[in-house]
Amino acid sequence: MGWSPADLARALRLNDNHGGSRILEMEAGKRQISGPVTVAVEALLRGFVPDGFQPPAAR
Repeated sequence: MGWSPADLARALRLNDNHGGSRILEMEAGKRQISGPVTVAVEALLRGFVPDGFQPPAAR
């Protein structure tokens, strides 16, 4: 989607200070991807936008 790890973390509501690094760990296979995160990413890929989130391309 062209989003940074921090952008994806915000969209997934991983709003702690380490959200971006958590995304990178998932991408690298160092952290398990939970079922809810999988479903949320599938929804994002199909065009769903969470309330209050502005996708990076729309900025």
